[in-house]
Amino acid sequence: MRTDYKVLGNYIRLVDERNKDLSVTNLLGVSIGKKFIPSIANIVGTDLSSYKIVKTGQFAYGPVTSRNGEKISIAYLDGDDCIISSSYTVFEVSNKEELDPEYLMLWFSRPEFDRYARYKSHGSVREIFDWNELCMVELPVPDIKEQKNIVKAYKTITDRIALKKQINDNLEATAQAVFQEQFASFYGADELPDGYSIVNLDSLCTVKGGKRLPADCELLDTPTEHPYIRVRDVGSSRYVCLTNQFQYIDEETHSAISRYIVNTGDIVISIVGTIGLLGKVHSSLDKANLTENCVKLTNIHTVTSDYLYYTLCYKKQIKEIELLTVGAVQAKLPIYNIQSMKILVPPTKVIEDFQNKMDVFNEQIEANTVEVQKLYELQEVLLAKLSD
Repeated sequence: MRTDYKVLGNYIRLVDERNKDLSVTNLLGVSIGKKFIPSIANIVGTDLSSYKIVKTGQFAYGPVTSRNGEKISIAYLDGDDCIISSSYTVFEVSNKEELDPEYLMLWFSRPEFDRYARYKSHGSVREIFDWNELCMVELPVPDIKEQKNIVKAYKTITDRIALKKQINDNLEATAQAVFQEQFASFYGADELPDGYSIVNLDSLCTVKGGKRLPADCELLDTPTEHPYIRVRDVGSSRYVCLTNQFQYIDEETHSAISRYIVNTGDIVISIVGTIGLLGKVHSSLDKANLTENCVKLTNIHTVTSDYLYYTLCYKKQIKEIELLTVGAVQAKLPIYNIQSMKILVPPTKVIEDFQNKMDVFNEQIEANTVEVQKLYELQEVLLAKLSD
């Protein structure tokens, strides 16, 4: 052990307070994203008195690491008290004058900690990272003032990310409102004005599917020249933009599926799993490979990609895309249903005027998107320095 590292077990202690009087009703779970999230468990008729209470400033983690996305579910509660399943382990920092809980959460947030937890997990049926293993974790414990300064720096970045995302959300909402105010009323109208028409989507673009990876191929965490767009990479914002969460394929795999790439400005739609996620391909993903669980709209003509994107956002909002899905066991959005989707085509001058309005939003949204990604990279650098 490095001389400046300490054993975590000297700074934490178990907590096991049960909800015996049912005083806490806020039921949460812990995600692999290291956050407390609303529980999706059906608790009708469930006795919640045996559930564990987590108080503000305490931690909870799920010891089972197998089949957990190679991550450990662990989180720090900085909101209202909650209850969680008794399968979780709850603990707290015993001496906050020596170890800041939020600094400890930053340590847990490092990808290296996930790898460590998986390596130290054991068990024949389920692999467990138990309490004893957690207590044996070694970490740097600098002066408490330095810990708080690190936490403050990380929070500053986090707050900036939240601000930029909120600005983009507001810009997107305004852009969608502009589209709906100008065009939504034409859907369902008995007659269209001169110069307007309703056509099938495939008369405005080419609809193509992605490609399943070869059976012997594994996605890589180490960046290559070939990022691979998955469903999880789509829908968090208007742009599908290269981030630190992307995975990659090697040159040999890319050669085998090189026909299934996207280009800047293409629109991507998820068709399996979470259906109807939408995104416009950012220049950072030009020539990236696309999963078979998405399709791309490419070679867009007559209308603009922005007009088509907001048309699809509107159709998703009014649940039309849901009506196009098929399948009882696993729902899917077939390509032929996408191709036959009815799209309003306004006159060229109207499209040009709409695009001019969108260009004002585009510049701000793209700039904010790029800044958010750079801020995420800065967070990673800060976390990596914890172990320097």
